[in-house]
Amino acid sequence: MKSGSQAGGLDSPPDNSAESSWRRLLRRLAAAPEPALVDAGLRGEWLVAGIRLLMVIVVLYVPLRQYLISPGQGQTMVLWMGIAALAEALVVYSAVMRSWGRSWIGFFSGVLDVTLVSLCLWMLVHLGAAERTIGDLVLFPVYFLAIGATSLRYDWRICVLTGIAAVAQYLGLVYLTTLVSDVEVAWPAQLGRLALLAVATVLAVTLVVRALEQRSLSNRDRLTTLANRGFFDESLMRIGALAARSGEPVAVAMIDVDHFKRFNDTYGHLVGDEALRTVARLLAQSFRTTDLLARYGGEEFAALFPGMKNEDAFSRLDGLRSEIERAAVAVDQRGGTTRVTVSIGVAVWPTDGVNIKQTLAIADQRLYQAKLAGRNRVVTASGNPPSVPPFSKRGG
Repeated sequence: MKSGSQAGGLDSPPDNSAESSWRRLLRRLAAAPEPALVDAGLRGEWLVAGIRLLMVIVVLYVPLRQYLISPGQGQTMVLWMGIAALAEALVVYSAVMRSWGRSWIGFFSGVLDVTLVSLCLWMLVHLGAAERTIGDLVLFPVYFLAIGATSLRYDWRICVLTGIAAVAQYLGLVYLTTLVSDVEVAWPAQLGRLALLAVATVLAVTLVVRALEQRSLSNRDRLTTLANRGFFDESLMRIGALAARSGEPVAVAMIDVDHFKRFNDTYGHLVGDEALRTVARLLAQSFRTTDLLARYGGEEFAALFPGMKNEDAFSRLDGLRSEIERAAVAVDQRGGTTRVTVSIGVAVWPTDGVNIKQTLAIADQRLYQAKLAGRNRVVTASGNPPSVPPFSKRGG
Protein backbone atom coordinates (compact mmCIF):
# COMPACT_ATOMS: atom_id res chain seq x y z
CA MET A 1 0.00 0.00 0.00
CA LYS A 2 1.09 3.58 -0.62
CA SER A 3 0.55 6.63 1.47
CA GLY A 4 -2.91 8.04 1.22
CA SER A 5 -1.63 11.58 1.53
CA GLN A 6 -1.01 11.49 -2.19
CA ALA A 7 -4.47 10.33 -3.04
CA GLY A 8 -6.68 12.76 -4.86
CA GLY A 9 -3.74 14.75 -6.17
CA LEU A 10 -1.92 15.98 -3.04
CA ASP A 11 1.82 15.58 -2.79
CA SER A 12 3.51 13.67 0.00
CA PRO A 13 3.81 15.39 3.39
CA PRO A 14 6.81 17.69 3.68
CA ASP A 15 10.16 16.08 4.47
CA ASN A 16 13.27 18.00 5.45
CA SER A 17 15.79 15.64 3.85
CA ALA A 18 17.33 16.70 0.54
CA GLU A 19 17.01 13.17 -0.83
CA SER A 20 13.30 13.06 -0.10
CA SER A 21 12.90 16.53 -1.63
CA TRP A 22 14.48 15.30 -4.85
CA ARG A 23 12.30 12.21 -4.84
CA ARG A 24 9.20 14.33 -4.36
CA LEU A 25 10.28 16.67 -7.15
CA LEU A 26 10.92 13.82 -9.59
CA ARG A 27 7.64 12.14 -8.67
CA ARG A 28 5.77 15.41 -9.15
CA LEU A 29 7.43 16.04 -12.52
CA ALA A 30 6.61 12.54 -13.75
CA ALA A 31 3.00 12.54 -12.55
CA ALA A 32 -0.01 13.71 -14.53
CA PRO A 33 -2.07 16.52 -12.99
CA GLU A 34 -4.78 15.57 -10.55
CA PRO A 35 -8.27 15.20 -12.10
CA ALA A 36 -9.48 18.50 -10.65
CA LEU A 37 -6.62 20.30 -12.39
CA VAL A 38 -7.38 18.44 -15.61
CA ASP A 39 -10.90 19.86 -15.38
CA ALA A 40 -9.52 23.36 -14.76
CA GLY A 41 -7.10 22.93 -17.66
CA LEU A 42 -9.96 21.90 -19.91
CA ARG A 43 -11.78 25.12 -19.05
CA GLY A 44 -8.64 27.02 -20.06
CA GLU A 45 -8.57 24.96 -23.24
CA TRP A 46 -12.05 26.20 -24.12
CA LEU A 47 -10.80 29.78 -24.06
CA VAL A 48 -7.68 28.99 -26.08
CA ALA A 49 -9.67 26.98 -28.65
CA GLY A 50 -12.05 29.88 -29.25
CA ILE A 51 -9.23 32.43 -29.62
CA ARG A 52 -7.31 30.06 -31.90
CA LEU A 53 -10.29 29.60 -34.21
CA LEU A 54 -10.90 33.35 -34.39
CA MET A 55 -7.24 34.09 -35.16
CA VAL A 56 -7.10 31.47 -37.92
CA ILE A 57 -10.18 32.96 -39.56
CA VAL A 58 -8.65 36.45 -39.41
CA VAL A 59 -5.26 35.31 -40.75
CA LEU A 60 -6.91 33.27 -43.52
CA TYR A 61 -8.32 36.50 -44.92
CA VAL A 62 -4.85 37.51 -46.19
CA PRO A 63 -4.14 34.54 -48.51
CA LEU A 64 -7.79 34.43 -49.57
CA ARG A 65 -7.69 38.09 -50.61
CA GLN A 66 -4.33 37.58 -52.36
CA TYR A 67 -5.70 34.57 -54.23
CA LEU A 68 -8.79 36.46 -55.40
CA ILE A 69 -6.70 39.38 -56.63
CA SER A 70 -4.00 37.39 -58.39
CA PRO A 71 -4.52 33.62 -58.43
CA GLY A 72 -1.39 31.59 -58.97
CA GLN A 73 0.33 28.39 -57.90
CA GLY A 74 1.98 29.99 -54.87
CA GLN A 75 -1.22 31.67 -53.73
CA THR A 76 -3.17 28.45 -54.19
CA MET A 77 -0.73 26.52 -52.00
CA VAL A 78 -0.89 29.19 -49.29
CA LEU A 79 -4.69 29.21 -49.43
CA TRP A 80 -4.87 25.45 -49.01
CA MET A 81 -2.46 25.65 -46.06
CA GLY A 82 -4.78 28.21 -44.48
CA ILE A 83 -7.83 26.05 -45.10
CA ALA A 84 -6.05 23.06 -43.54
CA ALA A 85 -5.21 25.19 -40.49
CA LEU A 86 -8.85 26.27 -40.23
CA ALA A 87 -10.00 22.65 -40.43
CA GLU A 88 -7.57 21.67 -37.63
CA ALA A 89 -8.71 24.56 -35.47
CA LEU A 90 -12.36 23.57 -35.99
CA VAL A 91 -11.66 19.92 -35.11
CA VAL A 92 -9.84 20.87 -31.92
CA TYR A 93 -12.55 23.37 -30.98
CA SER A 94 -15.21 20.70 -31.46
CA ALA A 95 -13.19 18.15 -29.44
CA VAL A 96 -12.70 20.60 -26.57
CA MET A 97 -16.36 21.57 -26.49
CA ARG A 98 -17.25 17.86 -26.20
CA SER A 99 -14.52 17.18 -23.60
CA TRP A 100 -12.83 14.64 -25.88
CA GLY A 101 -9.24 13.59 -25.35
CA ARG A 102 -8.94 15.04 -21.87
CA SER A 103 -5.54 13.41 -21.33
CA TRP A 104 -3.93 14.51 -24.61
CA ILE A 105 -5.84 17.45 -26.08
CA GLY A 106 -3.64 20.00 -24.28
CA PHE A 107 -0.44 18.51 -25.77
CA PHE A 108 -1.94 18.46 -29.26
CA SER A 109 -3.40 21.96 -29.14
CA GLY A 110 -0.22 23.47 -27.66
CA VAL A 111 1.87 22.14 -30.53
CA LEU A 112 -0.91 23.12 -32.96
CA ASP A 113 -0.74 26.73 -31.79
CA VAL A 114 2.97 27.16 -32.50
CA THR A 115 2.59 25.21 -35.74
CA LEU A 116 -0.06 27.66 -36.93
CA VAL A 117 2.32 30.54 -36.23
CA SER A 118 5.05 28.76 -38.17
CA LEU A 119 2.66 28.17 -41.08
CA CYS A 120 1.77 31.87 -41.15
CA LEU A 121 5.46 32.79 -41.31
CA TRP A 122 6.00 30.20 -44.04
CA MET A 123 3.13 31.77 -45.98
CA LEU A 124 5.17 34.97 -46.13
CA VAL A 125 7.91 33.08 -47.95
CA HIS A 126 5.45 31.84 -50.58
CA LEU A 127 3.98 35.32 -50.90
CA GLY A 128 7.41 36.68 -51.82
CA ALA A 129 8.16 38.32 -48.47
CA ALA A 130 10.85 36.00 -47.15
CA GLU A 131 12.67 38.84 -45.42
CA ARG A 132 9.61 39.31 -43.21
CA THR A 133 9.71 35.65 -42.17
CA ILE A 134 12.99 36.12 -40.29
CA GLY A 135 12.35 39.71 -39.25
CA ASP A 136 8.61 39.79 -38.60
CA LEU A 137 7.54 41.79 -35.55
CA VAL A 138 3.82 40.98 -35.77
CA LEU A 139 3.51 37.20 -36.17
CA PHE A 140 6.64 36.15 -34.25
CA PRO A 141 5.36 37.45 -30.86
CA VAL A 142 2.34 35.15 -31.26
CA TYR A 143 4.76 32.32 -30.37
CA PHE A 144 4.96 33.86 -26.90
CA LEU A 145 1.16 33.95 -26.66
CA ALA A 146 1.02 30.27 -27.61
CA ILE A 147 3.66 29.35 -25.03
CA GLY A 148 2.08 31.52 -22.35
CA ALA A 149 -1.35 29.99 -22.98
CA THR A 150 0.03 26.57 -22.03
CA SER A 151 0.08 27.68 -18.38
CA LEU A 152 -3.73 27.64 -18.50
CA ARG A 153 -3.56 23.83 -18.82
CA TYR A 154 -1.88 23.36 -15.40
CA ASP A 155 0.52 20.78 -16.82
CA TRP A 156 4.22 21.69 -17.03
CA ARG A 157 4.77 18.92 -19.60
CA ILE A 158 2.55 20.75 -22.08
CA CYS A 159 4.60 23.92 -21.51
CA VAL A 160 7.85 22.10 -22.23
CA LEU A 161 6.56 20.28 -25.32
CA THR A 162 5.09 23.48 -26.77
CA GLY A 163 8.30 25.43 -26.09
CA ILE A 164 10.45 22.75 -27.73
CA ALA A 165 8.11 22.71 -30.74
CA ALA A 166 8.32 26.51 -31.05
CA VAL A 167 12.14 26.54 -30.92
CA ALA A 168 12.52 23.62 -33.33
CA GLN A 169 9.97 24.93 -35.83
CA TYR A 170 11.34 28.47 -35.89
CA LEU A 171 14.91 27.22 -36.26
CA GLY A 172 13.82 24.97 -39.14
CA LEU A 173 11.81 27.80 -40.66
CA VAL A 174 14.80 30.16 -40.72
CA TYR A 175 17.00 27.48 -42.23
CA LEU A 176 14.46 26.62 -44.95
CA THR A 177 14.05 30.32 -45.71
CA THR A 178 17.77 30.57 -46.47
CA LEU A 179 17.45 27.61 -48.85
CA VAL A 180 14.54 28.90 -50.92
CA SER A 181 15.40 32.62 -50.97
CA ASP A 182 18.35 34.99 -51.20
CA VAL A 183 17.68 36.59 -47.84
CA GLU A 184 20.74 37.11 -45.64
CA VAL A 185 20.21 35.76 -42.14
CA ALA A 186 21.75 37.48 -39.14
CA TRP A 187 22.20 34.37 -37.03
CA PRO A 188 23.08 36.18 -33.77
CA ALA A 189 19.71 37.93 -33.94
CA GLN A 190 17.92 34.68 -34.74
CA LEU A 191 19.67 32.88 -31.90
CA GLY A 192 18.51 35.68 -29.63
CA ARG A 193 14.93 35.02 -30.75
CA LEU A 194 15.35 31.33 -30.02
CA ALA A 195 16.70 32.17 -26.57
CA LEU A 196 13.64 34.34 -25.90
CA LEU A 197 11.37 31.42 -26.81
CA ALA A 198 13.30 29.21 -24.38
CA VAL A 199 12.98 31.83 -21.62
CA ALA A 200 9.22 32.10 -22.27
CA THR A 201 8.98 28.32 -21.88
CA VAL A 202 10.84 28.41 -18.55
CA LEU A 203 8.52 31.18 -17.31
CA ALA A 204 5.42 29.19 -18.30
CA VAL A 205 6.73 26.09 -16.50
CA THR A 206 7.53 28.20 -13.43
CA LEU A 207 4.02 29.65 -13.36
CA VAL A 208 2.48 26.17 -13.51
CA VAL A 209 4.77 24.71 -10.82
CA ARG A 210 4.13 27.65 -8.47
CA ALA A 211 0.38 27.38 -9.05
CA LEU A 212 0.50 23.65 -8.24
CA GLU A 213 2.51 24.33 -5.07
CA GLN A 214 0.03 26.96 -3.90
CA ARG A 215 -2.90 24.67 -4.65
CA SER A 216 -1.27 21.83 -2.73
CA LEU A 217 -0.73 24.08 0.29
CA SER A 218 -4.28 25.43 0.19
CA ASN A 219 -5.71 21.90 0.01
CA ARG A 220 -3.68 20.51 2.91
CA ASP A 221 -4.45 20.45 6.62
CA ARG A 222 -1.42 21.96 8.33
CA LEU A 223 -1.51 19.82 11.47
CA THR A 224 -1.80 16.38 9.87
CA THR A 225 -0.60 17.21 6.29
CA LEU A 226 -3.63 15.33 4.97
CA ALA A 227 -6.16 16.83 2.58
CA ASN A 228 -8.51 19.32 4.19
CA ARG A 229 -12.30 19.35 4.14
CA GLY A 230 -12.56 21.75 1.20
CA PHE A 231 -10.48 19.46 -1.00
CA PHE A 232 -12.40 16.42 0.23
CA ASP A 233 -15.78 17.97 -0.61
CA GLU A 234 -14.52 18.95 -4.06
CA SER A 235 -13.14 15.47 -4.69
CA LEU A 236 -16.29 13.82 -3.32
CA MET A 237 -18.43 15.31 -6.10
CA ARG A 238 -15.86 14.55 -8.79
CA ILE A 239 -15.37 10.93 -7.69
CA GLY A 240 -19.13 10.52 -7.34
CA ALA A 241 -19.66 11.74 -10.90
CA LEU A 242 -16.99 9.37 -12.23
CA ALA A 243 -18.53 6.46 -10.32
CA ALA A 244 -21.99 7.28 -11.71
CA ARG A 245 -20.58 7.02 -15.23
CA SER A 246 -18.54 3.85 -14.65
CA GLY A 247 -20.88 2.04 -12.25
CA GLU A 248 -17.96 1.23 -9.92
CA PRO A 249 -18.79 1.28 -6.18
CA VAL A 250 -17.34 3.91 -3.86
CA ALA A 251 -16.91 3.26 -0.14
CA VAL A 252 -17.14 6.29 2.15
CA ALA A 253 -15.90 6.26 5.75
CA MET A 254 -16.23 8.74 8.59
CA ILE A 255 -13.62 8.25 11.34
CA ASP A 256 -13.71 9.94 14.75
CA VAL A 257 -11.24 9.83 17.65
CA ASP A 258 -13.11 8.64 20.74
CA HIS A 259 -13.52 10.93 23.78
CA PHE A 260 -11.14 13.47 22.27
CA LYS A 261 -12.41 16.38 24.37
CA ARG A 262 -11.71 14.37 27.51
CA PHE A 263 -8.30 13.43 26.09
CA ASN A 264 -7.45 17.11 25.54
CA ASP A 265 -8.65 18.04 29.03
CA THR A 266 -6.49 15.30 30.54
CA TYR A 267 -3.25 15.62 28.56
CA GLY A 268 -3.43 19.09 27.01
CA HIS A 269 -3.83 20.30 23.46
CA LEU A 270 -0.22 19.67 22.43
CA VAL A 271 -0.59 15.97 23.25
CA GLY A 272 -3.98 16.06 21.55
CA ASP A 273 -2.30 17.38 18.40
CA GLU A 274 0.24 14.56 18.60
CA ALA A 275 -2.60 12.04 18.90
CA LEU A 276 -4.23 13.43 15.76
CA ARG A 277 -0.93 13.28 13.87
CA THR A 278 -0.45 9.67 15.01
CA VAL A 279 -3.92 8.65 13.84
CA ALA A 280 -3.42 10.48 10.53
CA ARG A 281 -0.06 8.78 9.95
CA LEU A 282 -1.41 5.30 10.64
CA LEU A 283 -4.40 5.88 8.40
CA ALA A 284 -2.30 7.28 5.56
CA GLN A 285 0.22 4.42 5.61
CA SER A 286 -2.42 1.88 4.57
CA PHE A 287 -4.21 3.88 1.89
CA ARG A 288 -3.87 3.37 -1.84
CA THR A 289 -2.94 6.26 -4.14
CA THR A 290 -6.45 6.02 -5.61
CA ASP A 291 -8.03 6.56 -2.17
CA LEU A 292 -8.58 9.92 -0.54
CA LEU A 293 -8.04 10.61 3.16
CA ALA A 294 -8.81 13.99 4.72
CA ARG A 295 -9.08 15.66 8.07
CA TYR A 296 -12.75 16.57 8.03
CA GLY A 297 -12.70 18.80 11.09
CA GLY A 298 -11.49 18.67 14.69
CA GLU A 299 -10.88 15.03 15.59
CA GLU A 300 -12.83 13.68 12.61
CA PHE A 301 -11.43 12.19 9.41
CA ALA A 302 -13.14 11.20 6.15
CA ALA A 303 -12.07 8.71 3.50
CA LEU A 304 -13.09 7.66 -0.01
CA PHE A 305 -12.31 4.26 -1.51
CA PRO A 306 -13.15 4.19 -5.25
CA GLY A 307 -13.93 0.69 -6.52
CA MET A 308 -14.18 -0.84 -3.04
CA LYS A 309 -17.13 -2.92 -1.84
CA ASN A 310 -18.55 -3.03 1.67
CA GLU A 311 -16.75 -6.19 2.84
CA ASP A 312 -13.35 -4.98 1.66
CA ALA A 313 -13.88 -1.56 3.23
CA PHE A 314 -14.84 -3.14 6.56
CA SER A 315 -11.82 -5.43 6.54
CA ARG A 316 -9.46 -2.55 5.74
CA LEU A 317 -10.88 -0.14 8.29
CA ASP A 318 -11.28 -2.66 11.09
CA GLY A 319 -7.62 -3.54 10.70
CA LEU A 320 -6.73 0.13 10.88
CA ARG A 321 -8.91 0.54 13.97
CA SER A 322 -6.98 -2.25 15.70
CA GLU A 323 -3.65 -0.77 14.66
CA ILE A 324 -4.60 2.66 16.03
CA GLU A 325 -5.74 1.06 19.30
CA ARG A 326 -2.30 -0.51 19.74
CA ALA A 327 -0.30 2.61 18.81
CA ALA A 328 1.42 4.60 21.55
CA VAL A 329 1.02 8.39 21.79
CA ALA A 330 3.80 10.24 23.64
CA VAL A 331 2.50 12.38 26.51
CA ASP A 332 5.74 13.82 27.97
CA GLN A 333 9.50 14.05 27.53
CA ARG A 334 10.11 11.19 29.99
CA GLY A 335 8.75 8.54 27.66
CA GLY A 336 5.22 8.37 29.00
CA THR A 337 2.63 7.18 26.51
CA THR A 338 -1.09 6.71 26.19
CA ARG A 339 -3.47 5.33 23.59
CA VAL A 340 -6.52 6.45 21.65
CA THR A 341 -9.26 4.60 19.82
CA VAL A 342 -11.46 5.49 16.87
CA SER A 343 -15.05 4.86 15.85
CA ILE A 344 -15.82 4.41 12.14
CA GLY A 345 -18.98 4.51 10.06
CA VAL A 346 -18.93 3.10 6.51
CA ALA A 347 -21.38 3.36 3.62
CA VAL A 348 -21.04 2.29 -0.01
CA TRP A 349 -22.50 3.88 -3.12
CA PRO A 350 -24.78 2.80 -4.79
CA THR A 351 -26.14 0.26 -2.27
CA ASP A 352 -26.43 2.74 0.62
CA GLY A 353 -27.31 6.00 -1.11
CA VAL A 354 -28.83 7.32 -4.30
CA ASN A 355 -25.87 9.69 -4.69
CA ILE A 356 -22.46 10.20 -3.16
CA LYS A 357 -23.57 12.99 -0.80
CA GLN A 358 -26.29 10.82 0.69
CA THR A 359 -23.77 8.00 1.02
CA LEU A 360 -21.52 10.32 3.02
CA ALA A 361 -24.47 11.27 5.26
CA ILE A 362 -25.25 7.60 5.91
CA ALA A 363 -21.59 6.92 6.77
CA ASP A 364 -21.84 9.76 9.28
CA GLN A 365 -25.00 8.24 10.76
CA ARG A 366 -23.22 4.90 11.15
CA LEU A 367 -20.37 6.66 12.90
CA TYR A 368 -22.95 7.92 15.40
CA GLN A 369 -24.21 4.35 15.77
CA ALA A 370 -20.66 3.16 16.47
CA LYS A 371 -20.41 5.68 19.29
CA LEU A 372 -23.79 4.67 20.73
CA ALA A 373 -22.72 1.02 20.66
CA GLY A 374 -19.68 1.70 22.83
CA ARG A 375 -17.06 3.23 20.46
CA ASN A 376 -13.85 1.64 19.16
CA ARG A 377 -15.68 -0.24 16.40
CA VAL A 378 -16.64 -0.12 12.71
CA VAL A 379 -20.31 0.00 11.70
CA THR A 380 -21.34 -0.84 8.12
CA ALA A 381 -24.60 -1.83 6.43
CA SER A 382 -27.01 -3.46 8.89
CA GLY A 383 -30.09 -4.21 6.80
CA ASN A 384 -32.14 -1.26 8.08
CA PRO A 385 -31.11 2.35 7.47
CA PRO A 386 -30.13 4.31 10.59
CA SER A 387 -32.91 6.32 12.13
CA VAL A 388 -30.73 9.09 13.57
CA PRO A 389 -30.54 12.36 11.63
CA PRO A 390 -27.42 12.89 9.50
CA PHE A 391 -24.62 15.10 10.77
CA SER A 392 -26.12 15.26 14.26
CA LYS A 393 -24.01 16.68 17.08
CA ARG A 394 -21.93 14.07 18.85
CA GLY A 395 -20.12 14.11 22.11
CA GLY A 396 -16.30 13.61 22.21
